[in-house]
Amino acid sequence: MQAVPFHAGATISDQARPTISEAIAALGIEARLGVHVARVDADSVALASGETIPCATLVWCAGMRASPLAATLPGAHDKLGRVEVDACLRVAGADGVFAAGDVAASPIDGLHPTVMSCQFARPMGRFAGYNAAAQLMGEPLKPLMIDWYVTVLDLGAWGALYTAGWDRRVLLTGQPAKEVKRTINCRRIYPPVSCAPADILPAAAPVVRAPPPQVRAAAAERDTVPSH
Repeated sequence: MQAVPFHAGATISDQARPTISEAIAALGIEARLGVHVARVDADSVALASGETIPCATLVWCAGMRASPLAATLPGAHDKLGRVEVDACLRVAGADGVFAAGDVAASPIDGLHPTVMSCQFARPMGRFAGYNAAAQLMGEPLKPLMIDWYVTVLDLGAWGALYTAGWDRRVLLTGQPAKEVKRTINCRRIYPPVSCAPADILPAAAPVVRAPPPQVRAAAAERDTVPSH
């Protein structure tokens, strides 16, 4: 059987992977690919290869999983433990129950399910809240449809990587992508700090926000339609 090659960013596209490798090299990060961890001690990590790496801090990344709360909801659940919801964020078999964010999986474009990220969690929350109120008042519900997907990967001091589409075409790299990441992480994911209803209510409106200006400019140059 042919060995499967190991890469940093193995699940990202072939076009985007070199950017990750470039950032790792520029930051002076040493990588050990395709090697299993055999043992973790108080001050070191032992690899199956026989190498021992001294360390004061270990960060273990093991993927994502929905909150156990999702398991208490009826209906089908995906492999991440998320409950399946329809386009209006309704949980099947639970009348009057809506789910959003990382506990819910919705067929966002009729084909792909939502991803556990702020790109989907934020509009899901806005639409779920709106639809819950609309159902109580006997108003029509609004389905959430997003026909785009982006990945914004922070790469430390080197910058970031911004890709568009489910095939993850590179749109921005380095510091331009880092500015977009800062906009998302420092501004867009937070509610208005004023606590004023005039600011909070528009921020909660069931809409999908347009991408930052620099992303729109880069997309226009490449005839791509990303958003966030």
